[in-house]
Amino acid sequence: MKQSTKRVLLLHSSNDMYGASRIVLQVIDVLIKANYEVHVILPYKGVLNKIITEKGASCSIYNLGVFRKKYMNLKGLLNRFVKIKKAKNHIVNYINNHRIDLLYTSTSVIISGGLAAKKSGIPSISHIHEIPTGNKVYEIFSGLFLRYFSKKVIVVSNSVAKHWNPYLKRNQLIRVYNGIVFPDKKAIYNAEKKNIQNITVTSIARLIPYKGHKYFIDVAKELFKINKQYQFLIVGDTFPGYESYENELKVLVSESDLNHKIQFLGYRTDIEAILDKSDLFFHPSILPDPLPTVLFEAIKMKVPAVATKLGGSVEILDNGNCGLLVPHNDAKKVAGLINDYFEDEKLKTVNIEKAIEHTNKHFSPTHFNNNILDIFKITLAQT
Repeated sequence: MKQSTKRVLLLHSSNDMYGASRIVLQVIDVLIKANYEVHVILPYKGVLNKIITEKGASCSIYNLGVFRKKYMNLKGLLNRFVKIKKAKNHIVNYINNHRIDLLYTSTSVIISGGLAAKKSGIPSISHIHEIPTGNKVYEIFSGLFLRYFSKKVIVVSNSVAKHWNPYLKRNQLIRVYNGIVFPDKKAIYNAEKKNIQNITVTSIARLIPYKGHKYFIDVAKELFKINKQYQFLIVGDTFPGYESYENELKVLVSESDLNHKIQFLGYRTDIEAILDKSDLFFHPSILPDPLPTVLFEAIKMKVPAVATKLGGSVEILDNGNCGLLVPHNDAKKVAGLINDYFEDEKLKTVNIEKAIEHTNKHFSPTHFNNNILDIFKITLAQT
């Protein structure tokens, strides 16, 4: 007897091409290849919906009532209550009209999905890329919501697992590392590609405080004192709700008299070209970053990587065996460490080779694809 096609609805909180969105595309690829019928709802139009449609999935736009920490006040909660209720009703109707079998949410901030799945009597899977920080009430609420409204909770790193596990049921949480595709050829760090006139240090991340751009600028100021050849690139656009943050950063650069040395490039699609001209990559997060996939981009382009010793960066750089891990609160010390690292060609070459090997072993696309598919199959089988 031929098995009927299973229908999955995916909910995602943004419409960009940063890390979490790339993982959503990988999940879509896995499901379509396994003959699932894939539907996606995004909260607004952008670059992602076109790519999703081209992959063969159905994609629509609706305000999902994304729930963030900034709404943890009376006015914000009232606003979200209305948005989430409308989103839940829309998703319930979508589930019924399209006979959806399973709901997948790519984040902890879309609670309308879990509510709709529970109302419709279908299982829900949550794929968590966030580490809750700064608001304990928000963290507890999100954790308990996942506990009671998600059949399975996928997390992207051990660092993320450590934060969410206390709130979840036994065997509810599963760590699945992202799958990263690297070239087969042996990694060789090409020291000759450096511009003799300049030493380019690059950071790529959404402009949001915890990503550490102010810290990046503080370190840049100290590095420039050590060597006037240093120059710096900040790549990324503003995260919604933090529009004033970019201006704060530019004021800080101006006050540090570094306008001629620090460039803001905004959102870019030519990341490989930017990294190809970079001598070092620095991920300066000041809070634990779940799994900063941009570090993989640097490793892929054989750019020596530096990151603060927090969150998923420690796992990607294998506790410092694959790059330089530095403190997140001492700009002067970090500048010295970075400069020493830049001058050590042998260490950088060894780190790049180890980074490629470590990534291929622990962040394999095959492992990711198989694990994701197994979770979907098991969850559906248990209904």
